[in-house]
Amino acid sequence: MMYEHLDISEFLFDITQVGEWEGEEEIAADNINRVYHRLFETVNDDTDLGLFREMLEAIWPYWQHQPGLVDLDDELIEHFIAFLIEEFSNDSEE
Repeated sequence: MMYEHLDISEFLFDITQVGEWEGEEEIAADNINRVYHRLFETVNDDTDLGLFREMLEAIWPYWQHQPGLVDLDDELIEHFIAFLIEEFSNDSEE
């Protein structure tokens, strides 16, 4: 797991950092943090750290204005992580 290579706390949010979510700021913060944790758990240890950091830095801009953030479940997170890894794998091969 990538926890040994990078400090996840650099990327995690608390409810004061996610902005306005119509009273659901805690859910938004919890869900975005679940996405970060899932990526940390999923990515191979041999992934280039620069590429991994790019993936991490792409998460919040993607979800920042997506109303679906408050509705995320484990299955949607898995799909998003698979999409993210594939997108960045494709980009790095070009």
